[in-house]
Amino acid sequence: MKFGEAIKTVRNRKWLASILLSILVTIFFLPSVSSAQIEITLKNKFIDEYKDRATIEATFTVDKAHAKPNSPSKDGDMHVAGRAPEIELPVVAEIMNAKFEKPSVDLVHNLEGTGTPAKTSGAWRIWCEHAGSSHQIQGASLEPFATTNPDHVFEIHPVTSLEGTSLLGSLKKIKGFKTKNAEDAFSKYESIKCHLSVNASKKTTTITTSMAGYNYVEFIMEITGEQKVVDDGRFVMASVLDLDEEMLVYNRRMVFIKDSPPELKVKDLKPGDRLHVLGIPRISLKLIDWRIDNRQTRPEALDWDLPYEMIIVAVY
Repeated sequence: MKFGEAIKTVRNRKWLASILLSILVTIFFLPSVSSAQIEITLKNKFIDEYKDRATIEATFTVDKAHAKPNSPSKDGDMHVAGRAPEIELPVVAEIMNAKFEKPSVDLVHNLEGTGTPAKTSGAWRIWCEHAGSSHQIQGASLEPFATTNPDHVFEIHPVTSLEGTSLLGSLKKIKGFKTKNAEDAFSKYESIKCHLSVNASKKTTTITTSMAGYNYVEFIMEITGEQKVVDDGRFVMASVLDLDEEMLVYNRRMVFIKDSPPELKVKDLKPGDRLHVLGIPRISLKLIDWRIDNRQTRPEALDWDLPYEMIIVAVY
């Protein structure tokens, strides 16, 4: 081979190697690039106040509501976007099995857009399902919403009381809805990345994580420890099994709302007992708080996977 041809061959090989390297780099980094990071800044006082609470009570202003509840095949919920001074974040409140709660649905529509707040209670829920690309900062100024699904990470879900009317009876299985597969859902929950940044001067903590979903997952819980009763419900440590009774997750905290059908069912159970349930995930402020408190001695905890717990919204 002549010298010029040899040089050309080497250049071609370098070019090819460069192209292959670019393709490999693109494939390798595609998941991290395509999964946008979400930032949630919470006041440390709020974290401390709600880490061991099942629910929140709010003076909730209804900005925009669904014209009618979702069909059962789409989950049967009624979505209501609004704001509350106790929360200081964009909020979506969701009434379960809403077609059976017509007086409350009518009340929501009567309040919609009036600026008149309603006394609203329900499970607090922080979860990145509809976060969009905005940085969610607790305490930032909020304007009324023109959509039922603004960028949000905070939900009152399920709503358990509206202007004194109890909605605890709505916490039941959703007939006609296909629940999420337990193995798929918990595999997702267990693999969500997270980073915590503490701002000591502002007394806030920022959670950096990524989008998640998988609402309404059906599974079997096996109680592993004593139950902790609080003013507005109870917390139960339990393992997660799929419907074939195969172990998926060991020792996860389950949240039960006081006097709800699931809470009445679980309160007399003991370690080793099992319950077939429907649950929705939320970020565990209890574990967020532990990581904040222990960041000096356990700095690696600030980069552990996203901590979560399950709100139990129905039993089978």
